[in-house]
Amino acid sequence: MNRKQKKYVNTLAPLCMIGYYTFYYSLYLSEVPFSKRTARKHLKQYEITDKNTAQDRLEWFLTTGNRREFYVLQSSLLFLSEAEAKELLSIGEDETLIAKLSAVKKYMHRLNEHSIGAFDLSSALLLTKHAQRTGLLTQKEAQSYEIRAVRLAQTMYTSWSEYLTACTAGAEFVQKSTDDQEKYLNFQKNTLIKLMASKHSPFRKIEFETSFS
Repeated sequence: MNRKQKKYVNTLAPLCMIGYYTFYYSLYLSEVPFSKRTARKHLKQYEITDKNTAQDRLEWFLTTGNRREFYVLQSSLLFLSEAEAKELLSIGEDETLIAKLSAVKKYMHRLNEHSIGAFDLSSALLLTKHAQRTGLLTQKEAQSYEIRAVRLAQTMYTSWSEYLTACTAGAEFVQKSTDDQEKYLNFQKNTLIKLMASKHSPFRKIEFETSFS
């Protein structure tokens, strides 16, 4: 990959993170890589301990991901009236399921047919970097996953704003409760504004359709 392509990947990868570091690493990931300790800690959260588990998890994000469950829940809500949907959310006992349904209801008419796929793709890119950093993937193997993820991103979305909205919806979807969702949005608000409006945002310097051919 050339310098522009590497910067593009480094911009996409941190978008699944939360808070200040999302913007920071979107700007500086190539100059300030994650430490091996941070990389191992993040991989452990996804039960990635060796090359096989790394490859299995990356394939899951690229081919299935959280977007499959989003599709399933979205399909169930589409057949309910507004009143029925509200009732379902109010009487449910599974806190995590209620949070997911709440996120689906909030975003299902704001996202394209690929829904929260952007969150899956950025997660794949970030985990790829961590896997390479800790020696679970070679540079060649990591680059192969990165190019796959980027090409999927450019196939599924048409702009930075569309991608970021889908990524934000995905991050909200995987929170464990509606309280956690509210905390996430409050914490992430300034970062999202910076990414879309700051003159320093990489979105203003890199074309979403940057070629990877």
